[in-house]
Amino acid sequence: MFLTVPDSLINQLLGTAAQTEGKLYGYRYDDGDVVQIRGILEASGAYLGRWYRSPVPPTTELAPEEIVLNIDDELPDQVAGWQSKATGWETISCNVIRLHTDYASRMHGIFEVSSLANTCIAVIGLGSGGSVVASQLARCGVGQMRLVDFDRLKVHNIARHACGLHDIGRYKTRALRDLLYDISPAITVETYELNVLGHEDQLATIVTGCDLVVVATDHEDSKLAVNTVCWPRGIPAIYAAAYNRAFGGDIFRAIPSEGACYACFQTVIADFFGPPPAATQDFSLGYEDPARMEELLAQPGLGVDVGMIALLMARMALLTLLRDKQNTLPDLPTNWLLFGNRAEWIFQQPLESLFIDVPKNAQCPVCNYSAFVAESLKMSEQEAAAEASDILADLPVIQLSILPNQT
Repeated sequence: MFLTVPDSLINQLLGTAAQTEGKLYGYRYDDGDVVQIRGILEASGAYLGRWYRSPVPPTTELAPEEIVLNIDDELPDQVAGWQSKATGWETISCNVIRLHTDYASRMHGIFEVSSLANTCIAVIGLGSGGSVVASQLARCGVGQMRLVDFDRLKVHNIARHACGLHDIGRYKTRALRDLLYDISPAITVETYELNVLGHEDQLATIVTGCDLVVVATDHEDSKLAVNTVCWPRGIPAIYAAAYNRAFGGDIFRAIPSEGACYACFQTVIADFFGPPPAATQDFSLGYEDPARMEELLAQPGLGVDVGMIALLMARMALLTLLRDKQNTLPDLPTNWLLFGNRAEWIFQQPLESLFIDVPKNAQCPVCNYSAFVAESLKMSEQEAAAEASDILADLPVIQLSILPNQT
């Protein structure tokens, strides 16, 4: 038997000096081969046995298979365990689980995982890409996450999604929230079943206070909406797309004050190569009317190919979060990364990466508004505002006469 008990539970029991014994609850797996003690309340799982504050083996008769733990105040790291058998008590080894100490031990020396504990990110779009990015960033120690998506998990989603068959029918936000709680010991998750198109005020509330926004939606209008909200608030954002049948994809990073925003990216992207031969399927009808989303067939593509793009997006997001923290990971050289799973379009070889720096658009209406106004109206922003005020002041005032209700 492999028995586990969390160190937090041991500390809790040692902290209750007045209590010397109690019940244990948790779960048995693999026909009893693994027993996980979770707590001392019924909400922690099924009844497993009892605990005692005593350094000696138990003498109380219990039902077969019940477990007894002895916790010694003098030796808190040495928990003794027994299991009741028909022939008597059998000694079992107790494995103390130190989640907060050991969870990130395999990442030591790369970056300090605890440095991301107070980091907050929003992930918008929780399909095959966004769900992978969220789960990877949770594993890297991100402490707060806000999940945004209005769709539910369907059968055809599961082959490429981080969640499983038991989540079919659930909102993607809530299914992924539970997954994140299961893989990270110290994460806080907020969920928003929201279509970001047409709800800019709510979107602004969600992203306010975030250190980064990950945009993994299927529709360009939603990406532009996020850009319009994030850029003026100084919030970095990562945008990604997978091409037709996931033969490749790209990831773009927009960091306010450092370069191009996503609106710039949209205006200059065609100048480089033109669009890929078949762009990602357009889900605009489903975003405009969520009831129609089921009419749109899922875009064919291998989960492993979509996953490659998602993992690169997760890496760019992590590197962005670590820019002001000590780490050994070199940042990416440009704000645009293109990756080809297969040798199609501009990719000469399978698994090829291309790095391109997208310049700021000198007349971008989002990140260079003053220049945009000057170019479009041939006047400064202040002059345009003054002229607009004069026009409004010259409008005639219409007096409306409201008759009282006639009863």
